[in-house]
Amino acid sequence: MPISEKRRKNLLKPGVLRKWKTPEWITAGCVLFIRLLFYLCVNIPQLEEDTHTYVDFSWRDFLAGERMPLYPVLLQINRFFFHDGYLVGIVGCQIVVSMFAVFYLYRTVCITTKNRGIACAVAFFYGGNPWILHFDTQILTESFAISLSVFLLYHTVCYIHSRSLCSGSAMVFCVILSVLLKSAMFVYVPVYLIFMVMQFFDSRKGRKTVLKLSAILLGAVFLLLIYAGQVWQHSGTFFIDKRGPRNMLIACLETGLYQNYPDQELVERIDKIYLKNQKSIRWETTLKPILLMFGDSEKEYNIKIHKFNLYCIRSDYRVYLKYLLQRFIRVTNREYGLEPPDVDVRSPMFSVIYQMQEILFPSMRIGHIYLIDGTFFLLMIRKWRKSGSCPWYYLGTWGVILVILVSVFIGVSDSYLRCTSYVLPFAFFGLALLLSDLCNGIQKYKTES
Repeated sequence: MPISEKRRKNLLKPGVLRKWKTPEWITAGCVLFIRLLFYLCVNIPQLEEDTHTYVDFSWRDFLAGERMPLYPVLLQINRFFFHDGYLVGIVGCQIVVSMFAVFYLYRTVCITTKNRGIACAVAFFYGGNPWILHFDTQILTESFAISLSVFLLYHTVCYIHSRSLCSGSAMVFCVILSVLLKSAMFVYVPVYLIFMVMQFFDSRKGRKTVLKLSAILLGAVFLLLIYAGQVWQHSGTFFIDKRGPRNMLIACLETGLYQNYPDQELVERIDKIYLKNQKSIRWETTLKPILLMFGDSEKEYNIKIHKFNLYCIRSDYRVYLKYLLQRFIRVTNREYGLEPPDVDVRSPMFSVIYQMQEILFPSMRIGHIYLIDGTFFLLMIRKWRKSGSCPWYYLGTWGVILVILVSVFIGVSDSYLRCTSYVLPFAFFGLALLLSDLCNGIQKYKTES
């Protein structure tokens, strides 16, 4: 049922809660119940291989580009309040923030589709998604990254509607927080700079606001460049993350491009290590011994391996591009879902709950996100040509999904599902817009008939 114009405007006001009706209360109750069942049956907190890099984080790690500081700072704040139980404390924060994210996604869909039924459906399926719930219990950045993406989406929609400095500032603040949380989310910075440029030329209205927001974003970019210089000083990589040369080396090994390097003695030494480990990519046995061939310190071998990687890739771009394309195709069938053996359970009831969730919340695959993004691109072109004005929701959703997937698949060597988890809010939002278009099309067809 569409909401009135007055209520739509109320939704844009921060902190304003309109009256919920029975379907909304039922949806909220179901989501809360499903989440509580999941959290009660899973061990809290869940520790992963990368957990120690956040728990043992130091200022030196930050300057070296090991991790971004926001999550370790939150861990230390929880340590101050909860002492030995600080890991449980941070999980509690993740769960609370994740619940707020469900509500904000509901509000976002309400604003854009003006349909409470679609908003309730999206909130239900997003709120009970086992993949998202699983990360809420882990000592990793993914839970906050997913929630931050929802908040960013909400404030972006509010800004498009109102062009207000308040909504725009909240949007930019979410972008900055995202970068401080996770280096992969740096992609939001160029995306939103392009968005600001397009907003400036789209309309004369609110240009001063656009310039102010652009100045804040450019200021953040300037600070990030200073930080990238510090990372270069410590680790030899001019970026906010030091793992770039390592991941490019993996690509050179897996494609065989390293054999094109002119120093055949070095190639033979790399071959010996790589083939000895049966072409498996492991840090201790494969990557580290190869990296140490280029220098004794991290800064030295990162600088040299970067030049090595560039030479190898430039030697045959076609092989590298084919490798990336195969990577995109290979992950198509991977799903954002859980298997019971992969979860450390506290109660045998978890298997029952898991089966229930598997029926109610079918897993989304990376291939589904490809399909959503491709559909959005076609609809964006159609709407733009038909109306003559930019369909911001379609352009933005298509662009963000594309940039996230491309940057992660090129920039990392594995763990694609985990590293692209923060694309899920945009995928759910995209489904809401597609469903709204479908409903409007059916209604229009019935009216014309």
